[in-house]
Amino acid sequence: MDGFSFSRSGTHQRRRQGARSPFTTPENSTSFVAPRGARRRGLDDMSWQSSVSWQPDTSWAQPHGLGAVVGPWAPAGSDSAASRRGPALFRRTARDYYLSTRSRRSYYRDRSSVAQQSRAGGGGKRLELQSVVTDASRAIVMAPNTSFASNDDIIVSTATGRGSGDKAMVKYSGTYNNGMSRDVSFSRDNHDKLYVPPRRDAPSFGFDISVASYSRSQYYDDEGGEDYGYDDDDDDGEIEVRIGKPVSTSGLFKYSTPLDIVLLVLGCVGAMVNGGSLPWYSYLFGNFINKVVNSDKAQMMKDVKQISFYMVFLSAVVVIGAYLEITCWRIIGERSALRIRREYLKAVLRQEIGFFDTEVSTGEVMQSISSDVAQIQDVMGEKMAGFVHHVFTFIFGYVVGFIKSWKIALAVFAVTPLMMSCGIAYKAIYGGLTAKDEASYQRAGSVAQQAISSIRTVLSFVMEDRLADKYAEWLNKAAPIGIKLGFAKGAGMGVIYLVTYSQWALALWYGSQLVAKTEIKGGDAIACFFGVMVGGRGLALSLSYYAQFAQGTVAAGRVFEIIDRVPVIDAYDGSGRVLSAVRGRIEFKDVEFTYPSRPDALILYNLNLIIPAAKMLALVGVSGGGKSTMFALIERFYDPTRGTITLDGQDLPSLNLRWLRSQIGLLGQEPILFATSIIDNVMMGKEKATRQEAIAACTKANAHTFILGLPNGYDTQVGDRGTLLSGGQKQRIALARAIIRDPRILLLDEPTSALDAESEAVVQQSIDRLSAGRTVVVIAHRLATVRNADTIAVLDRGAVVESGRHADLVAQGGPYAALVKLASDSVSSDNSEPSKPATAGTDKYNSFVDESGYDMSMVSKSRYGVETIDEEASQSDGGAKKDAKFKVSEIWRLQRPEGLLLILGFLMGINAGAVFSVFPLLLGQAVEVYFDTDTGKMKGQVGYLAVAVVGLGVACILTMTGQQGLCGWAGARLTMRVRDRLFRAIMRQEPAWFDEEDNAMGVLVTRLSRDTVAFRSMFGDRYAVLLMAVGSAGVGLSICFALDWRLTLVAMGCTPLTLGASYLNLLINVGPKTDDGAYARASSIAAGAVSNVRTVAALCAQGNVVGTFDRALDAPVSKARRRSQVMGIILGLSQGAMYGAYTVTLWAGALFIKRDESKFGNVSKIFLILVLSSFSVGQLAGLAPDTSGAPVAIAGILSVLKRRPRISEEGTKRRTIKDGKPIDVELKNVTFAYPSRPDVTVLDGFSVRVKARSTIAVVGPSGSGKSTVVWLVQRFYDPVDGKVMVGGIDVRELDVKWLRGECAMVGQEPALFTGSIRENIGFGNPKASWAEIEEAAKEANIHKFIAGLPQSYDTQVGESGVQLSGGQKQRIAIARAIVKQSRILLLDEASSALDLESEKHVQEALRKVSRRATTIMVAHRLSTVRDADRIAVVSSGKVVEFGSHDDLLVNHPAGLYAAMVKAEVEAQAFA
Repeated sequence: MDGFSFSRSGTHQRRRQGARSPFTTPENSTSFVAPRGARRRGLDDMSWQSSVSWQPDTSWAQPHGLGAVVGPWAPAGSDSAASRRGPALFRRTARDYYLSTRSRRSYYRDRSSVAQQSRAGGGGKRLELQSVVTDASRAIVMAPNTSFASNDDIIVSTATGRGSGDKAMVKYSGTYNNGMSRDVSFSRDNHDKLYVPPRRDAPSFGFDISVASYSRSQYYDDEGGEDYGYDDDDDDGEIEVRIGKPVSTSGLFKYSTPLDIVLLVLGCVGAMVNGGSLPWYSYLFGNFINKVVNSDKAQMMKDVKQISFYMVFLSAVVVIGAYLEITCWRIIGERSALRIRREYLKAVLRQEIGFFDTEVSTGEVMQSISSDVAQIQDVMGEKMAGFVHHVFTFIFGYVVGFIKSWKIALAVFAVTPLMMSCGIAYKAIYGGLTAKDEASYQRAGSVAQQAISSIRTVLSFVMEDRLADKYAEWLNKAAPIGIKLGFAKGAGMGVIYLVTYSQWALALWYGSQLVAKTEIKGGDAIACFFGVMVGGRGLALSLSYYAQFAQGTVAAGRVFEIIDRVPVIDAYDGSGRVLSAVRGRIEFKDVEFTYPSRPDALILYNLNLIIPAAKMLALVGVSGGGKSTMFALIERFYDPTRGTITLDGQDLPSLNLRWLRSQIGLLGQEPILFATSIIDNVMMGKEKATRQEAIAACTKANAHTFILGLPNGYDTQVGDRGTLLSGGQKQRIALARAIIRDPRILLLDEPTSALDAESEAVVQQSIDRLSAGRTVVVIAHRLATVRNADTIAVLDRGAVVESGRHADLVAQGGPYAALVKLASDSVSSDNSEPSKPATAGTDKYNSFVDESGYDMSMVSKSRYGVETIDEEASQSDGGAKKDAKFKVSEIWRLQRPEGLLLILGFLMGINAGAVFSVFPLLLGQAVEVYFDTDTGKMKGQVGYLAVAVVGLGVACILTMTGQQGLCGWAGARLTMRVRDRLFRAIMRQEPAWFDEEDNAMGVLVTRLSRDTVAFRSMFGDRYAVLLMAVGSAGVGLSICFALDWRLTLVAMGCTPLTLGASYLNLLINVGPKTDDGAYARASSIAAGAVSNVRTVAALCAQGNVVGTFDRALDAPVSKARRRSQVMGIILGLSQGAMYGAYTVTLWAGALFIKRDESKFGNVSKIFLILVLSSFSVGQLAGLAPDTSGAPVAIAGILSVLKRRPRISEEGTKRRTIKDGKPIDVELKNVTFAYPSRPDVTVLDGFSVRVKARSTIAVVGPSGSGKSTVVWLVQRFYDPVDGKVMVGGIDVRELDVKWLRGECAMVGQEPALFTGSIRENIGFGNPKASWAEIEEAAKEANIHKFIAGLPQSYDTQVGESGVQLSGGQKQRIAIARAIVKQSRILLLDEASSALDLESEKHVQEALRKVSRRATTIMVAHRLSTVRDADRIAVVSSGKVVEFGSHDDLLVNHPAGLYAAMVKAEVEAQAFA
């Protein structure tokens, strides 16, 4: 029985496209370690990596030059917020989804009549343990003729003969209500308190009811019939956003220190100086214009000198202001982010387990710890600075405007709201489309993620092309949104320019009226225009920050809500009693319990049980009976809904929680290790443990010898979740971690079940030593364990149905006796063999978990933390430097089909750029006209100029829409093409490639989702902007040279300073980004802790984890602080240099006027073109995409596209064997080491021959190389030496797809894919008819179960099959192998993860199939081995014994196989 898990009960599966925690699905909410089936998408869920970024999204940079006055007031690139953030922002909690699905559709469990249920589920004779389909089928825990459907039977079976047991262990409370209908078995006295749905259905118990095991009527309301609780259209409609309660903007500073406040004041002063500099420069410029028209040249130069002095002084002050603004605010952001991240992780690990079941997932925590905190940091470190800066720009801008001309200032101010509403509308429309664009890729992303995470299954079933077509289909569906996006962006920007230019036209016209009336001078009018326009823009931009503040405060709301949340069961609560001595007597009194995620499903019901001190109690019973739940309650992961649990007479909630957990040692089937060294893992077991204690604990756990044999001994990194060690090694380290605690209470969930007989004996000895004198509660799957227990308690439906000693319970003939019979049947001995004692063992003769400590089921998963962070960083840097080379022609080849679109877009862009240079010419002309003495003529000319300016706005709409739309269209098609090709290239690679850390699932998924966009950034988007800049600069320079070549040369000399300032400003605002890689280790630590939060809680290791997390952040944070200082200095100097350049140009102009070498009009035009054109070029750079990481991303993708797989079907014509006859398989002197660890030889001179249609079992100790045989036959790897022959031909000469088509593989963790059951079985053979699929399902013993589902074969299995139990998934995987009709069958621990009943079905199905094919099975249990024609015993990579079961026992009585059989027989035999 898969003790630590229940099958999914209830339909409230949170279906989420993005990350999903192991704790949001019911199967996991009832387990300490997720069941094997869940691991792929649960604990190993790395999907968050694709959208997690540790960098804030930075909005488009705002130029600080005088040119800012003509810029659009809504930042042109405001989309960057959305475009750089993954789907993170648009997500919701499991609970939101759960509630939304409940409100839409009624999901009630129909417990209608047994007759009806038995029709759906196979009736009372169906013996299914893992996925009990019907009430009638509950009878499985009985002997077949015993029915549980009557309460009378229960009373008889529970009330008799316990005298010989260890006291009366079970106290029954209340009276049985015999009046209740017999359809509801186990109805206790207070059945009326159970959850009864509105339909008046009978009580619903939350036992092992598979998600799909209800009749059609109950599952849906009338309209929801085809939805199957899997919200397939989830992403097509709107995307729900999970929103915490936003904090106030000042609330962001909740965790600030006095130093932060000092920095804040300095930062505000800097922002005031920097923000006010532009309006005051405009003021001085107006004065300059007024003085320069003076006919007295000497006086004019005197005045100009004075004004220039003020300008230079202003430049110097700006240097200091800009430095303070950037540096102080950024340091505040960094300090706060570090503090918030630490507090957040601390708070998350503090929460009770129920919180993880219902509220958050690993993905969400990772999003918060990276993206949400980055968002808060961005608001505090940059957006606040920008906001204060722009507010002061607004204030000083209007001060200058009102000083020069209050009438113009008011007129312009009146139309400002129109400007702003345009900007807001643009952001809203564009933001919505960007969100849709991101969401539209999620479906394709999901296909990619599942394919990459199950790559071996994909290759084995030759599914690469089908999955690639499915991926391409989703990409095509998403394409139109990407195309709309470009046109929307262009049109929006064009309209904003039109409104800006219209505002200038109004100001020019009104200014001419006032100048004509001599109310103001021409220079004052210009200073007023610039002041008011800059001020208005400052206001619009400061208001635009509210959107980012809103994002930041909402992100802070999400984060602070968890930091401030006081959990119901508080891991950090220091109160509560500490007992001076612990005896270890545990008592359950009238305990009822439901999981928070399924409040209507009763798991424990009226449970009464005493666990005596220093005795061993074994819990047995059907999967879903409540065994794991009892462990969770003893560890106080949850509190019971009703009733009490006491330790030595003290109620658990009254005891200090940390102390309580320190008294308990927990060992599960799948030990959870953290991505750190062995010694650190062991020391996590106890606070302040010493290295000596840890080594002593390892010695007691029989782990010391193997650890010393590892390359780095105790400092060896174990990999993510211990993937670099074998099962036996991991279990012994987990045992050492328990030993170091010296617990008084031991909770064991068959910790030896996943080990081979030898490892098991070693680990069992250690456990026996540890158990002496302690209270031990064991969840027993094997009857060998049960035999040693002082008392056995049989659980069913959340209550104890009988208890006593083994012999007494067998004699009673009750549910326990039925289980014993079932177990005995499963390994009944061969009668023809008198020399062998009868074996009645049941469980996992696991002689394989992995190869030489290398867990092959996990190799394609991301493994951070294997090296130290320094090694990681140096490797990634080296890789980047080496790879970041590519030719633009390579991108052009990919883009060629859209060449025409792109060229048209580029031409439109050049025209748009030209508009930007014509505008300052018109403005300069207006300045000159203002000083015309003929007021009538002056007004007329200004009128024409105003109309011309509006015309430029209209031209902007046309050119910008064309440029952005056409280039966007081409870019969207390019991204789609690159994604499609990259995915197909990934699917082509050999499995060894996926073993490399650089090709871990998270990395590849990120490449597909994020890095592919770099192609359009580096090509179409980049060149479009470049050509706009060229158009602008070309037209501007031509005009300037035509006006005055001398001044133009001076201006050109200053251009690098003004352009440089614009560009630096941009770099500082937009990139280069924080390096996510530097945070990878911190990500890994946090994700590991959160996804294994039960282990962290049980070990009280929260402080340990937070400390490691802190240390991992030290390096990136100190680097960021240094960067802030450097950026502050650079920006300050560049701003000062820009104003200096303006001043030099004006001074030179005045000098040329004095010498009569130039005219006032030309000086003003050239100056405005210099200022405004260089500004627009800088501004265009704002439209340019952030390409800081693009070269590395593109080089990485191109390297995958160009890579020729080492094992592929390309090249020479490959052979096939098409005669249809059975094929034999032979491995000749094979030597092999995994490419990722070439120094570890796995097979050494391995030879074995499997005759056609015969079955060979490969057995041997953990890590001896058994599974490798299965991989080599399918040619996932090539041997270093020797040959693998199929049908007498070397596999290297065979067509690899044909070969894999002839091999049907069933592994220990079946990989299913999102889609229906029919599609999943059909993956075995795409041409299979419906009849063939059903026939295969019948053979695999799963047809009846499927037929009983509401949607039969069209039932959705959920992502990676999460909707099904382990046994169901395994049988669907077998049906998939059967339908393939292959001539070679490869079984790798195909039934190890199943409970007895499921295993029986699966073994039977496999036996049928293996008769038709040449079969190689990596065997784990005696029952499987005995049926094989030949057995190959493997040790140290060689076949040491070979023959049939009987031959081996007779010919090698002292051999390895005989010893293994003896060990298992002894373990399983009954007293």
